[in-house]
Parts: sequence; C-alpha cells; structure tokens
Amino acid sequence: MSDLLHSSLKDRVVLITGGTAGFGWFIAEKLLAGGAKVALTGTRPPEERGDLLAKAEALAGPDHCLAIRADVRQWDDCQRTVDETLKAFGQIDVLINNAGRGSREYRIDYQGGDTTKFWDVPVEAWHSVIDTNLTGAFQMTKATVPHMIARKFGKVFSISTSLTTMIGNGLSPYGASKSGLETAHIVWARELAEHNVDVNILLPGGASDTDFIPETMVPGDVGTRGDKILPGDVIVPPAVWMCTDETNGLTGRRVIAKFWDHDADAATAFTGCVQTKHDHPEIM
Repeated sequence: MSDLLHSSLKDRVVLITGGTAGFGWFIAEKLLAGGAKVALTGTRPPEERGDLLAKAEALAGPDHCLAIRADVRQWDDCQRTVDETLKAFGQIDVLINNAGRGSREYRIDYQGGDTTKFWDVPVEAWHSVIDTNLTGAFQMTKATVPHMIARKFGKVFSISTSLTTMIGNGLSPYGASKSGLETAHIVWARELAEHNVDVNILLPGGASDTDFIPETMVPGDVGTRGDKILPGDVIVPPAVWMCTDETNGLTGRRVIAKFWDHDADAATAFTGCVQTKHDHPEIM
C-alpha cells in the first residue's frame, strides 16, 4: 500500500526494543523503506547485528540504523540505549516497546495434556516475563519520555496481546504482564497529554507466525504457518501508520492489527483497527 509510507516518516527517529527479530524487525524494515532512522535493541551477538545492519543499509542507505546490545530489564541498559540513540540521531520521535518474553520461559505443554499451572511456574520464569514485558517497558519509557517532554512531541506504543490470551490457562505470568502494561498505558496517556506525547497499545489480534510462538503451540515451520495463525507481519501496517503525523493526538487507545483492511487507504484501514475507547476497563 503506497500511502502507508507517509512523507512524515522521512528522518523520523524510531527506537524499537527487541527490534532485531520478529515483529520488531518486520516493523523496522518497513520504516527504513520509508526513510526513517531506526535504533534497535536486542541481545544478539555482534556478528548477527552486523548482518542486520547490512540489511538495513541495503534498504535505506548508510547511517539509518543503529543496533544496540541491551536488555530492557536493566535500567542502566535503558539509559545507555537512549543516550546512544540521541548521540547517533539527535532525537527520538517514537518509542516502540516490543521486547517481550512469553510461555517459552516455563515450557507450557500446549499439545499434550494440561497446561502448566501457575504454582508450577518457576519464580525465575515469572520474574523474567514480568521484568521484560512490564518493568522493561516502564524503564524504557521512563528513560525516553523526558527527551520527548522537552521537545513537546513524541509517540510511545507498546505491543500487547488479546484479552483471551491474558486469561488463558497456564498464561498467568504473560497475561499479568500484558494487562499491567495496558493499565499503565492508560495512566501514562493521561499524564503525558499536556506534553503532546501520545501513548497507545498495539496488538496483533491473535497468535502470529513468528519465533515467539513455538512449534509446540502451533505445529509447522516458523514463517510457513500462515494458514493456521496470523501472518508474522500482521502488525506492520498499523505500527508504521502510528509512527506518522497522521496519528498525532491519538492517545490512550488500543489498536488491533488484524482488522487492517488492505483494500482501503491507510487512514481508513487504521481507523478500522482502533478499538472503542473504554475509560474504565473491567477487572474481574
């Protein structure tokens, strides 16, 4: 869709956590094609980051992509990520909290018998999921927004999951991390509104064909399971549109990627993804 690559993407600086694979890299590829400058965090070794930078340069030319080895669970890494991005690109326009951990941390058996019960989840696995998905997003946002507040402009959005997944049996660590993330975003959106910083939630709308969903959950080779689950790049169109000036002022909203209409223009397609606003979400 040609109008997806809006002119406001040129030289827009987007910081994507967990951006070296899966959703993060799919989004980065499209942003780079639109002329954006992208900083990616991840824990990949230097040689793999070198391959990533080569791909980025082929898409956008030199000096458009920065790959930072960082762990969002570590506050020092979050601060360093922001510092390195500002040093390389001079500003941060958009933060995408994409880094995440899921049920792989405690090996739920999706195909045979019952799922792991919450009392079977190792304490270390609980901390790994919560510290990445919730605390990590908080730390990266905390490190980034003072710069946005000073500029009176910014966009923050985080990747969440469907409501049914949040309360799925065996998924209490993952569900708790994402429900906490979403309620935090409601507050952040209100607190940042006067500073012209938008805060939103984006989710695919179901299991998507990336490495995040193990073959034990959905059989088949990653990248070829589109007939069973959503395509791996389902999240890309709304994610890219949320980085453009066309969504300035949209804040405190929940966006579901699977409702994107590929036959419509980008603005119309995006409107179809924005969930009805509920000022007071129900909790039990």
